[in-house]
Amino acid sequence: MLFLGAGVSSSALTRAGQRMKGWHTFLRDACDGIESAVAVDINKMIDERDYLLACEMLQGIHADNWPRLIMAEYGQAAEPSQLHKALISLDQRIVLTTNFDKLLEAAWENKFGTSTHYPIVLTGIPDRAFSALKDYSRRYIIKIHGSTDDADNVVFSRSQYIKSAFANPIYTDFIDSLLLNYTFLFVGFSMDDPAIISLMEEYSFKYGKSRSHYIFVPEGKSEKVMEINKRLRKLVSITYYSGGDHAKLPALITELSTQMAKRRNEIYASMKVENSL
Repeated sequence: MLFLGAGVSSSALTRAGQRMKGWHTFLRDACDGIESAVAVDINKMIDERDYLLACEMLQGIHADNWPRLIMAEYGQAAEPSQLHKALISLDQRIVLTTNFDKLLEAAWENKFGTSTHYPIVLTGIPDRAFSALKDYSRRYIIKIHGSTDDADNVVFSRSQYIKSAFANPIYTDFIDSLLLNYTFLFVGFSMDDPAIISLMEEYSFKYGKSRSHYIFVPEGKSEKVMEINKRLRKLVSITYYSGGDHAKLPALITELSTQMAKRRNEIYASMKVENSL
């Protein structure tokens, strides 16, 4: 099961010729024009990667203008990147993402434009998200932290995380169920998300004999960080040469798609032989 982070969105160029901002840049730019002393405090939080608290303060300062700022950045139209196309070629039944933008839907439409059905897109984790565990006939995109379709309710600050993730049993139970039943492949994900980190560590602690999950990381990542991910989160790192623009990653995922299709055909052929006996 794919779990896609901000690095996937930033691989695409908007029609204005820019890349969508990550948390760090978006929050830094949101400090422009506010009181200097407050901006110093918020920038310090950003430097310390305490994005949720920085966002909490900025959200209060910008008030009713906050959804517009989110839409202005993450509501931009863009062409899906080679990475988007490679990921969709994996043809996974469930795709989770923390991204707010519409690029996954666009990439999926380009790939499956002649399909009889579009994927079911869920925003947040409603009760009916659990049907994805058993509904093998449909594909799902689950935008667990919201979408630009409803910018007022995206999960982007500490209070929103407490309400929608930490204190929400539906959120925690759903992610826990997926961790137990599927192998996650994280792409473009920095493991900065406190809710996901907490759930991964709890999973590792409670189910010590259960499956490991995987994450693509660029070469040069701290060996200590990768060891911690493996030991505390049952998260195995797959390194790749980033080369500054991460151009190797789509090729790796395309090769994975090819190998997966080959393996599926082998399984189907084996099943046909068994059924004929």
